[in-house]
This record gives sequence, C-alpha cells and structure tokens, in this order.
Amino acid sequence: MTNVATETQKAPRTSRDWDMAAIAPFVALALLLILGYFANPNFVSVANLLNVITRSAFIAIIALGATYVISSGGLDLSVGSMVAFVASLMILFMNSGVIADPVLMLICAAMLTLLLGAACGLVNGLITTVGRIEPFIATLGTMGIYRGLTTWLSQGGAITLQDRELQQIYRPVYFGSVAGIPVPIIVIFATAAIAAFVLYRTRYGRHVVAVGSSEDVARYSGISVNRVRTIAYVIQGLC
Repeated sequence: MTNVATETQKAPRTSRDWDMAAIAPFVALALLLILGYFANPNFVSVANLLNVITRSAFIAIIALGATYVISSGGLDLSVGSMVAFVASLMILFMNSGVIADPVLMLICAAMLTLLLGAACGLVNGLITTVGRIEPFIATLGTMGIYRGLTTWLSQGGAITLQDRELQQIYRPVYFGSVAGIPVPIIVIFATAAIAAFVLYRTRYGRHVVAVGSSEDVARYSGISVNRVRTIAYVIQGLC
C-alpha cells in the first residue's frame, strides 16, 4: 500500500477577495491626509494630528454608539439634539449649586448625564420597537423634541458653566494629558476597545449583527429583536 501525498497550493489573493466596505474608510482617510499634506505640509505633523484627534474624540464616542444602532438595522437622527439636551441639563445641574463639594458635584453630574442619555435612548428604542414606527420617522420626531427642549432650557441663548472651580476641575478632562497623550484620545481608544469587545466577543454583540443582517432569521432563531434594538438605542444614549 502506498501513500500518495497531494499538495494543494493556495490560490493567490486577488483584489476581489478584499472586503472593500471595510477598506474604503481607510482609503478615504489616506486620501484626506494626502490632500491635507499638499494644502499644508504641517497638516500631517504629529502635533496637528493629535490636535485633530483630540477635537474629534467626543464625536467618535457618539459614532461608537451609532455603530450599534446601525448594526442592528436601526437609525438615530436625534443623536445631535440629544447630546445638546443632555449637556444642557448637566450644565444647569452644576450651576444649581445643590452640592457644595465641586468634585462630588462633577461626579454626580456625570452620572446624571449617563442616566439621562440612557433614558433618551430608551425612549427612541421603545418608540421604534414597541410603537413600530420607522426609525427615520421616530428619531426625526424626537430630534425636534430634544432640540425644542434645549432651546427652551437655554432660552434661545447659550448655557455656560458659571462655577470657576468646577471649570478648573473639568479642564484636565479635555486639555489634560497622560504621558504626553491627550486624555480625550485615551478615552476614545479605551471606549472603542470596550465597544469592539462587546460587539465582536459577546453574545449580545452577535445578536446585534444577526438582527441587522436578517430580522426574520434572527427572530426564528429565538433572538428578541425588540430587546436587542432597544438596548442598542440605550447604548447610543450612553455614548
């Protein structure tokens, strides 16, 4: 009896094998960097890139929440107005002076902001799932509500933090750095790592992708579509 060994040679990877949907954002980013370099060579300097990332960090965190909503097959047009509404309530709470200790005040304000954001996200989620209203229509409506409430709270103007001590305590959150790395950059990378872990390595994350891929198949597989989508909107509110 003779053993015949057959070797299979792996076919070379072609451009068709690449996931263009995943590569496209990086290609667009590279093109923007090239265009920025030709406009001003200092655009690609380390200092400027750190500055750009720092200024974009908070928007990036919001985008992480949107990833869950979109991946679950939903849409949230109200996120910008929601951020303004929750931030207005946070500043008004800090201006109220109900807590004398500025550090404790800042901690309580941050926790209040998370709760309010989660509540706003829950409202959006329940309207779209339990109310069975299309996400585009539902979040367009809540966008107007949050925007109107923000205008009412600010009386058509701007809401500013009045306590100088609170301003000094909060300042390192935006302008501080650790080992030369701005705090907002550390926060966004840490948040992105957590978001990626939940989406790709947890049961809930797999359910999000399943619901977004095929709602009917996910439902027949025993996945609670409404629960998954509602939680996705809550995550958007937290971000």
